Amino acid sequence: MGPSPHLQSPPTTYFKRCWPNSEHLDKFDIKQIFTQGPYAFVRYECQPKGQPKFQNTEFFTLDGDKIKHVDVYFGSETGEAAAEAEIRSVVEAWAEGIRQKNVEAVAAHFAPDSVAFYLAPPLVADEPIRKNLTEWFATFSGPIGYELRDLKIATSGDLAYCHGLNHLTGTKTDGEKPDVWFRETLCLRQIKGKWLITHAHESVPFYMDGSFKAAVDLKP
Repeated sequence: MGPSPHLQSPPTTYFKRCWPNSEHLDKFDIKQIFTQGPYAFVRYECQPKGQPKFQNTEFFTLDGDKIKHVDVYFGSETGEAAAEAEIRSVVEAWAEGIRQKNVEAVAAHFAPDSVAFYLAPPLVADEPIRKNLTEWFATFSGPIGYELRDLKIATSGDLAYCHGLNHLTGTKTDGEKPDVWFRETLCLRQIKGKWLITHAHESVPFYMDGSFKAAVDLKP
């Protein structure tokens, strides 16, 4: 993680600085602690929500009862695998926000300058994301069904992308019951230690029979 300032405030400050996506983690289990003077090695196991566990080892330099510096060493998981688990948790949380029609829970996972290519016109979404979500959620009379299928994630440094098939169901306020599978690609960037969506791209194929009709009846 690198140098850290003295942390004078409660543990929430530590998690905000060092674990900005901690809301996607269920628990930590401390496996071993070794101390000598102002130094400590800690090995722990982390359980992301709905994902496999991973282990880290951290070397702490202390100043009294305050953390002065932390170095993080990935254990049984590689850095890429740990990043993938974190991103998967972010995507799952984003999807859960959609299911619950929670505007803030969805918008919080997008970078301020994100770009979106949605199924609905225009070619590039031109409304502020919160306005777009509020208007879309209002067209449903109840929760939204939003299934993620075959999610694949690739990471490189502070960049990542993922793709898969999404299944949208529900009941609209006009009685329509959409049931459509579509393709989704998300690009993410780690900004100030937190993975945020910078680009969202949704699409369906169209029939090549001259009708140019969207193929919304396809299923995986």
